[in-house]
Parts: sequence; structure tokens; C-alpha cells
Amino acid sequence: MHPEVLLAELGAPFVDGALVHLNNAGMAPMSARSERALNELGALMREGSHAVPRLLKRYEAARATFARLVGCDGGDLAFFQTCAAAISQVAFGLPLQPGDSIVLLDQEYPSNFYPWHRAAERAGAHVVVVPSRQDFSIDYDRLIESITSKTRVISVSFVQFQTGAMVDLVRVVEAAAKVSALVVVDAIQGLGVLPFSMSELGVDAVCGGSQKWLLGPLGHGFLAVTPALRERLTPVLQGAISYGTPDDVVDVTRPLRADIRRFEPGTPLVMGAAPTAASIELLLGIGIERVGKEARAVADLVDEEARRRGFEVRPRSKSPIVVFVPPGDLREHAAHLREEGISVAVRGGGIRVSPHAFNSKDDVARLFSALQGAQL
Repeated sequence: MHPEVLLAELGAPFVDGALVHLNNAGMAPMSARSERALNELGALMREGSHAVPRLLKRYEAARATFARLVGCDGGDLAFFQTCAAAISQVAFGLPLQPGDSIVLLDQEYPSNFYPWHRAAERAGAHVVVVPSRQDFSIDYDRLIESITSKTRVISVSFVQFQTGAMVDLVRVVEAAAKVSALVVVDAIQGLGVLPFSMSELGVDAVCGGSQKWLLGPLGHGFLAVTPALRERLTPVLQGAISYGTPDDVVDVTRPLRADIRRFEPGTPLVMGAAPTAASIELLLGIGIERVGKEARAVADLVDEEARRRGFEVRPRSKSPIVVFVPPGDLREHAAHLREEGISVAVRGGGIRVSPHAFNSKDDVARLFSALQGAQL
């Protein structure tokens, strides 16, 4: 695959080189396929309630597409407004007890941090935060030592947002199984460029969102859970669909519906689900491994050029994320790059660069040329 394959799907604003998107682990440009799907749905909604059957068909087709990406059954995946909302559903929906322990890594994204702390406060449980090594790498020995008979949940990111470090989920699952703890994975930083299979890994819950590597619209997320965990979770948000349909007679004694839509309380999030599914179909059609290979090739060029210039580079894993540390004020560098039409992020004590498969060596050249122009 060549970067032009994805460039053609992104549309003219990006083909003409006006902008360089190197913060795809933050917010990537929405694909042309997603844009077309949004426009189609907008036109369909002009038909009002006459369009509902077709909208619901698109919605359920999107659910199946997301499930293919994640490696689960479509009946185990629910849609949410954001990845943060999905994580919150697990954190506040679990029947935690006083004395229970929740294990987190210290460099987790805030949305995989705050909900667990607040849920622990409510339940009288406590959170164990495992510190990273000085170079931001994950200290697996300390992580495993933190998992005890009191541990009920281990919540980690598939790929850490600070440095792009990939978490060894096989090792985490094995340690969790010894104490019957749940493993919850925030997969938003890897889905789309790294293969992932919930069923093969044996994790209990996976949360994600659409606006990063999946090239979907902003403001959409999902939660995939095992059937066993689904039964244990109390829906945080509730509405008509939690119990049946809008046409059902209200009956406060009615039990929650048994399927995954118990977590989707109201109007289906079709404007997020279907457009993102269009992008996912594109990525799956190309092959996630091939997409990741192209993205990592560009990341390797960033790594090489940063080292050639004498910049420190944080330890890397197989994710297409590079963090390097140039001299000077990092936020000033990031602001200067934005002025030059180049998006990056300040993370992990450096400049985080996260290329996608549509990026090229020319983008890397523009990045370092702009940094040089800042008179490092």
C-alpha cells in the first residue's frame, strides 16, 4: 500500500499539502468515506420518521463492523457518546465493595483515571497507581506485584497516550486470572493501526472512540463486554430503550432488557456509528497490519531524523508513535508547528508525533524543517 491510497480517501484539503496531520493519536482528519456517510445520513433524515427503519439498519450494520474490528460478537458491543462515557459505564456500573482494589498505570489518559477514582470513593474501594520507570517505560514487575487477592479490576490502555508504549495485555490477563480480576482495556490509541482481538486476548471489556486512527467523526465511542460482565454491570444511563421500545406501555416493574442495548438508553448514535463504520471498512479492506506497517515506517523516519539531530527519543514499541525531546520550550515548539500547519502534541516530556498510513517522508521533512525554522 502507498500513502496515496489513504490520501485519496481524505479529500483535497489534505492532498494539496496545506496541512500536515502528525497528531493522529489525538484527532485525525475524518476520511472521505466517513464524510460521505454523514452526508447520506443527513439526506436520509430529511424524511423524518419514514427513515427510521433504514437508519436502524445502518446502525446495526455499523455494530457488526465495529465488532469485526475489535474481535467480538456484535451482540456484545454497545455504542456510547465517547470512549470516556464507555469507561465510566464500566467503572460506575460495577458492584465494587469496600476494600476492593483497582490497579492503574500512572500514565493512563485522564478518562481512564478519574472515573475509577470516583467510583472507588463511592464504594469505599481504593486505587493502586503503578509508577512508570524514569524513561516512561512500563514497570511490569511493579504492575504484577500490585495485583493481589483484593484486586477486582485492572484497567489499562492498549497503547499509552504519553509515549505510545504498548501494554503487554497477555501478561496482564494472565496475572489477573490468578486472582479472578477483570481486565478493562482502553483501546482508542491503537485500534485502526494495530491488530486487536478481544476474544483472543481474553480481556473482559474494551472501550474506544472514533476520532483517532479510525478516521471517524468527533464524539462517538463504544464498549464491548463479555456476556458474563454484561450481566454484572448496572447501566449508568437509563431510558426507554434500556427496557424495551418507545412503543411499550410504561411499567416500572419491567426488568432491564437482557441484550447489549440495555446500555443504549435512547436515540441511537447513528451519526457517529455509521460514518465511523465506513472508515473502519476502508481500513479493514486494506488490512490493519498493512496500515500499521505504513504508519510505523513514517514513525521510523521521525525517529531516525530526531536522533540524527541529537534529540533524545523515548523508548518505543510497535505503535506508530514517537516522542522526541528537542531543546527549548515544548509548548512553544508545538505552537510554532501549528502556525506552520503541522499538528503534533506535547506528551511524555517531549513532542509526540503519531503518523498514519497516509503520511509520507515529505511530511517528516516539513516537520523538521519547521523545527529548524524555530531556531532550536
